[in-house]
Amino acid sequence: MKKRAVRFILALTALSVLVWFIGEILIGIFIDRYWVSVVWAVLCLIACCAYSLWKCPREPEKDEEEDEKK
Repeated sequence: MKKRAVRFILALTALSVLVWFIGEILIGIFIDRYWVSVVWAVLCLIACCAYSLWKCPREPEKDEEEDEKK
């Protein structure tokens, strides 16, 4: 795994945890409903996975061809 991919994963994880945590605090202060918290957590997880699949750094096809030759 390349450094670029590792940095992307770590940055995305840190950002998603921060967004989730801030949302949980706001939900706890203003709404105070258990099901809203569960829905928020599921939405954060789905959004993180969708963004990761959409924007994740992919390795060029040339690298895969070189690995197959070895």
